[in-house]
Amino acid sequence: MSTIAIIPIRGDDPQGQPDFKLGGRPLLAYTVEAAKASRLIERVIVTTDNPDIARLAQDCGAEVPFLRPVELSRRDVTLGQVLKHGVEWLKREERYRTDIVTLLEITHPIREEGLIDQVLEVLLDQELDSVFTAVEEGQTFWRMDRYGSLVRVGDAEDLPRQNREPLYREMGGIVTATRAPFILDGKRLGKKVGLIPLRTLSARVDTRDEVGLFLARHLTLTSVLR
Repeated sequence: MSTIAIIPIRGDDPQGQPDFKLGGRPLLAYTVEAAKASRLIERVIVTTDNPDIARLAQDCGAEVPFLRPVELSRRDVTLGQVLKHGVEWLKREERYRTDIVTLLEITHPIREEGLIDQVLEVLLDQELDSVFTAVEEGQTFWRMDRYGSLVRVGDAEDLPRQNREPLYREMGGIVTATRAPFILDGKRLGKKVGLIPLRTLSARVDTRDEVGLFLARHLTLTSVLR
């Protein structure tokens, strides 16, 4: 059973650049380190179209067996397409068969120890197609339907918080594991999906927004990061 981690970074992503630091280290280093600490991941691969990011990734201990084509680095390209390209390249150029793909994004630098393996173990033990990390939301959510009317998401009436059916917000950039046949179909997730609920403050750290970046810097300074 070959399990790989793929870390996607667009060439124009400022947070993937060598000079974007967190706690004095490149942001990318935290995600590579977490992947390499996994017992179940065989290879840690960065896919990027930027040679500078590729060199940084190698310095951090990741593999960069290819540079991603520019046409797969546009903002309208899905993660599913990016992952598919990586798995197909390994199969075509190295005759390397991938069974499970673990997606990790650098904008989530704080991962609890053992979390990646926990996701993979749930995928295997429960015979699921995909498993991702998520956070439970206690607020009431609404969406606009196709007629322009507001519709409540979840419970159809007001209930005490403790009686509500939980809603989960996907935090797939922390960890998402999917079996390779779905990836080869260009899909990020399979049909039978499970989730791992996260309850720590670090689970909400996303460096793409100012609050998340502030939290990441604070947690780094207080030595929460390994």
